[in-house]
Amino acid sequence: MNFEDLRKVIHLAHSQNIQASAQGLNLTPGALSKTLKKIEQTLNTELFDRVGRNIQLNSQGKKFIQYATKLVHEYEQMCSEFTGSKVKQVVNVTGPSVLLNHCLNTLIKLLPENNTELNIDARFEGQAIKRLVGGHAQLAIVTNEALTNIDTTDLHSVLLGTTTLKMVAAPCHRLFSHYPTGKMTLKQLLAYAFVCPSSSPFCGIVRGIGSDGWPDQQFPRNIAFRTDDFSSLLSIVSQGQAVAYVPDFVITSKALRVIELVDFKYHAQETYSLVYKPAMADGWLKKLIAKVKSQA
Repeated sequence: MNFEDLRKVIHLAHSQNIQASAQGLNLTPGALSKTLKKIEQTLNTELFDRVGRNIQLNSQGKKFIQYATKLVHEYEQMCSEFTGSKVKQVVNVTGPSVLLNHCLNTLIKLLPENNTELNIDARFEGQAIKRLVGGHAQLAIVTNEALTNIDTTDLHSVLLGTTTLKMVAAPCHRLFSHYPTGKMTLKQLLAYAFVCPSSSPFCGIVRGIGSDGWPDQQFPRNIAFRTDDFSSLLSIVSQGQAVAYVPDFVITSKALRVIELVDFKYHAQETYSLVYKPAMADGWLKKLIAKVKSQA
C-alpha cells in the first residue's frame, strides 16, 4: 500500500463506481479493482459493499477514507515544505461554467505567476461540491444556495459577490427600434421571443418553466429557444434573435443592452462564493484565501 494506492481508493470512494474512477484515473477497471483488493487484503477488512454495478463505502470504509485523506494531505504538505517553489503547484478549481468564466480572471491574478498549473473543471454545483469534499478539487465557486442543503462543517467560504439577473437584448434587436431607450412595460416585453436554459446554469436542475429565475408561472414568456450551453444562449441573444434573463456580470463582457421595465421591479439575485476545505489547505491555498479575503 502506497500513497498512490490511497489516492485511487479516495477517488473510488467519491465516485462509488469502478468504471467511472478507472476512467478518471486513466486505469483499466481490472487494475483499479486489483488495487482495492490488495488494500482490503492488507487490512483484512472489506471497505466497500457491492450494490449492483456500483460499490458503496461501509462503516469501516468511511473510517479508512478519513485516515487515508489525512495521510495523503500530510504527505503533500511535507513535499510542499521541502520542495518549495521548485515544484509546479497544481490548482484544481470547479464550479458552473457561468461562474468560472466570470471569476477566473480575478483568481488567476492572485495565483503565483510561476510554477502554477490551473486545472478548470466545469461542473454544476452539486457535483462541484462533491469534487471538493472528495479532495479532487481544492476550490469550488458556487452560489450560496448550493450550500444550504449540505453539511458544510468541513467547508469554509469567502463571499465573492452578488449578481442581479437582468433582461437583455442585442443592440440590433428590433425592440430597440420601437423603444430606443430600452424602457418598456412588462406587457410590451413579453410580446418578444426569449431564449432560456432547460435547467439552471448554476445547479443543473430544472427550476420552473424557464429555469433562469424568471416567474413564468405569473408572467409567461414566449420561449422560442432553449439551450443549456450558456455560450450558445449568449450567441442567440447577440445575434438579435431573442431576449434573455441573465446575470448582470455577463453584460459588461458582451454586446448586450439592458431592458428596463417601467412597471416591474422584481429581479432575482444570486450570491456566489469561493469554497474550500481549511483542514486540507496547503500553504499556497491559505495565502490565496487571505488575498481573496483582503479584496472582498
